[in-house]
Amino acid sequence: MTLTQSSPITILLDRNAHNYAHQFASQQATPEKGKQVYLNTLAVYAVETYLKCFPIKTNLAQSDCWNPTLRAMFNVADLVLPNLGKLECLGILPQQEIINIPIESIDNRLGYIVVKFEEELQQVELLGFISGKAINHNKETININQLQSLDTLFDTLDALQKQVNLDQWFNGFFALDWQPLETIMAGRTTRSITSNNAVNSITRGKAITWQVNNIETQVILVVKIIAEATETTDICLQLYPAGNNNNLPINLSVKVLDQANETCLSATTKEEDDWIQLEFGCHQGENFKIELNLAGIIITENFSI
Repeated sequence: MTLTQSSPITILLDRNAHNYAHQFASQQATPEKGKQVYLNTLAVYAVETYLKCFPIKTNLAQSDCWNPTLRAMFNVADLVLPNLGKLECLGILPQQEIINIPIESIDNRLGYIVVKFEEELQQVELLGFISGKAINHNKETININQLQSLDTLFDTLDALQKQVNLDQWFNGFFALDWQPLETIMAGRTTRSITSNNAVNSITRGKAITWQVNNIETQVILVVKIIAEATETTDICLQLYPAGNNNNLPINLSVKVLDQANETCLSATTKEEDDWIQLEFGCHQGENFKIELNLAGIIITENFSI
């Protein structure tokens, strides 16, 4: 893909940017590490300055590059977008066309914004964006002609806000409506899910609500993701009654649909069901969705891995 925006975005670097960069660089053990930290700090500050012009929340304090220990140990220029994940801000020098991706940021990034420094470091140009999904996990460089318009960044973030990125759960990023199990279940009994080969697992729950004939009906959707040693992700979906109800509503239909919108799994509640469960596996980069149908009213939850 080629760079589609007509011109780069220029961001002026104010005194605060250089104050942070100087402070962080002066803490490093060698001049080479100090220079790396100085430029990383300016790149991240410039991207945050740009995103402040839009309704996109950022959190410098949660970013690894703002953590004294982590920036001293690693080559990081990350910017946290709360509940979504991290952007990496890759700085390049004038005339540079091959962009190096630090090994620390090859995985677990929403994407990469390339920041071109000018000689006096008074301003930078934001050249473009490339999604994390477009980067091979073994790839350590990006060619400048692979970049897309910064509009693609906003399209990517918009899509993420409409779906749940389960891979980001392993990094501690959760939308506010996906709560810890002990919070959402409030003392209710849940059925455990075990896996002999599990490397890591995360469980969250969300309340799903219908208005049927002016009567509110609510259930709790629990999603557990299990990272297996085989590099696949096992997914377990569970439904429980909410509130004072002991059983799920009758004839609640649950479907799991793949990227082609084909039904992979389905279940329908029967009388006196107090929980139901569906299990399946996904590979990195796959999308799926869950359709919950009660009395003809369909609620859809979209997910990506």
